Amino acid sequence: MSTYKLTYFDMRGRAECSRLLFTYAGVGFEDVRLTGDQWGALKPSTPWGQVPILEVDGEVLAQSNTIARFLGRKFQLCGESDWEAAKCDEYVDATNDLFEQWAKFVFFEQDPVKKAALRETFVTTLAPKCLEVLEAIKQKNGGDFLVGKVLTWADINIADKLQILEDTVKADILRDYPGLAKFKAVVFAVPKLKEYIEKTAYSYKAMMPEAERHIDYSE
Repeated sequence: MSTYKLTYFDMRGRAECSRLLFTYAGVGFEDVRLTGDQWGALKPSTPWGQVPILEVDGEVLAQSNTIARFLGRKFQLCGESDWEAAKCDEYVDATNDLFEQWAKFVFFEQDPVKKAALRETFVTTLAPKCLEVLEAIKQKNGGDFLVGKVLTWADINIADKLQILEDTVKADILRDYPGLAKFKAVVFAVPKLKEYIEKTAYSYKAMMPEAERHIDYSE
């Protein structure tokens, strides 16, 4: 049996999808959560100077989406055909593009005026465009999930991203997307995931600057 060691910061972020995948699969792993000092010491030895990294029997795999895809295949969460596996990749990659824009105003832009402008564009244009496509995908697929009739790693990945949007952009961002709201609720009602969420107080609010954590962006 393989041994797994997942290393990231003591936060959710880019490692959380992989943590959720381990949890759903019922596979044990060492969940290493770095402090700033520990990261400074570890960084030179990582493949790309980034985390998360996953060690599998001592071999190192980097890049968050590569890790999640690997776990999806390992745990047989890539659908029931090659086509469904490819659609999993498509939906995850497309939503990754959206989150590159999200990161610009959440983490990277420091000028308050530019930050507000980036956020406004995201809320009024970029996020709705992506969510509308996902809503249509959900409705066309039928059932509970985005791909096929069984839970996939893409479902877990995208449900996690929807939680990020609710916690860091607008609490009611899914108000106009009932299919996605139901989809997210179904994924997080899966018993193992539900237990994890309740036990860890699963939320992304702590990723926001302290001054912004209690702002109500619902209006």
